[in-house]
Amino acid sequence: MGLVNLSPSNIAVNIAEDIRNSDTVTAVSATATSSVALAANPNRGNYSIYNAGIVTVFIRESATVTAALYKHPIPPGYLFEQEFTGSRYLGAVSVITASGTSSLMVSESTLL
Repeated sequence: MGLVNLSPSNIAVNIAEDIRNSDTVTAVSATATSSVALAANPNRGNYSIYNAGIVTVFIRESATVTAALYKHPIPPGYLFEQEFTGSRYLGAVSVITASGTSSLMVSESTLL
């Protein structure tokens, strides 16, 4: 069990609520050549990538990705969503396939 302070001081806590705009969706083709699916965006609230194609797509939160060095594979018919429990990632997101081409639906929302 963690420690609990039963006699807290009168410290004000400021909790800001993130309010986001509606999603912007873009169709992107992923090929065997690394490409940026999402450019860096300092106002990004969150993002998701749906693989509407027929081959697995590999993504990485970086300006470069390879089929051997990636963060997540996205099989055909699957959706990848940015993790909401950590900090927001504001940099470029890159995609690649091992071979062939896959169609992606890339969604991003920004904070107000």
